[in-house]
Amino acid sequence: MSDPVGKMSNPGNDLKRLGIFGGTFDPVHLGHLICAEQLLQALRLDLVLFVPTHAPPHKPTTEPVGPEHRLAMVRLAIEGQQGFRDSDLEIRRGGTSYTIDTVRELRRAYGDAVEFWLLMGQDSYQDISTWKQPDLIAAECFFGVARRPGYEHEIRPPVPGVRSKFIDITAVDISSTAIRARLSEDRSMRFLVPRKVEAYIRANRLYAPAPAG
Repeated sequence: MSDPVGKMSNPGNDLKRLGIFGGTFDPVHLGHLICAEQLLQALRLDLVLFVPTHAPPHKPTTEPVGPEHRLAMVRLAIEGQQGFRDSDLEIRRGGTSYTIDTVRELRRAYGDAVEFWLLMGQDSYQDISTWKQPDLIAAECFFGVARRPGYEHEIRPPVPGVRSKFIDITAVDISSTAIRARLSEDRSMRFLVPRKVEAYIRANRLYAPAPAG
């Protein structure tokens, strides 16, 4: 179900703790879903909001597929899953997607009574100091951090005032980069992405090998 913010300015009295799960989702995969589900439970969140970026601020090595495709894949991946919702606010806003702009827009929509948790892995957490206005983000949000193999068990707050909780989650070695590489070589992505996402990728020939010649 889509959450276009402007149509959900009154989310109801039941929403107390909101998880904000942003990313390129190029493509969304089972590792994303496992991480979101386990953080949802461990942090006792009422809802996890999946927010695909329009254009990531840290330019990737390859351009992501169009935002309409990435949003469609997220919607298919979380369809019917209790506690998950998608938001197209960054895609509708256009331009470079900055977390502080998204947090401000969500705060206007959901009000001051809702507790915001930014959900991420340790790799992203360690980069917070490079984000736009990280001190203002830290003032508005808690950070729910999924521990990752190969990273320090606990790390020092990346910026002053960060309120964070580290959660051990099931280690699943799946990455969007690896999935794109497999598809570029015409290899299987079965059991790496939800079946509906796989069907969507095939139907739209996303990440397909370049034509010969």
